[in-house]
Amino acid sequence: MNIKKIAVYLAVGLSVLTLRPAVPGEAVESAPVHTYVSVSRNLSLSREEFHLLARLIHAEARGEPLEGQVAVGAVVFNRLNDPRFPKTITGVIYENYQFTPVLDGTIELSPNAQALFAAELALNGLDPTNGSKFFYNPDKSESRWLDGLPSLVKIGQHIFC
Repeated sequence: MNIKKIAVYLAVGLSVLTLRPAVPGEAVESAPVHTYVSVSRNLSLSREEFHLLARLIHAEARGEPLEGQVAVGAVVFNRLNDPRFPKTITGVIYENYQFTPVLDGTIELSPNAQALFAAELALNGLDPTNGSKFFYNPDKSESRWLDGLPSLVKIGQHIFC
């Protein structure tokens, strides 16, 4: 098992272990979350931005392992830190001709639980891509310009560069 998979499993295990009710032994109705905060990335997302990220992850990487889904989310965050890209989650995701699900409408699919979890892990700093800002599936990609970029890692069916 490689180190990236171990890191994902460790993050999953730690997040599950730290979940506990606000008042032990009592039924507590939790208030809806309106913002999602990441100390490691020093940012906060609105509920809408977080769900947009999860929808992108679901549309781009459904059927991929959790590590691959987290990697798609990490690419979005990596772009936020690059001056060539927009400075908001919405701007990055809806930038012209960047993500196939925006073009084909699958961005509107509801994310499943794994995509929501992958979005949370990516938001909290997990990046199995080593800083990649692009990814593609060579079996499905119509544009070959990414072939010229150095590949950093292959996760599932996607190559990250």
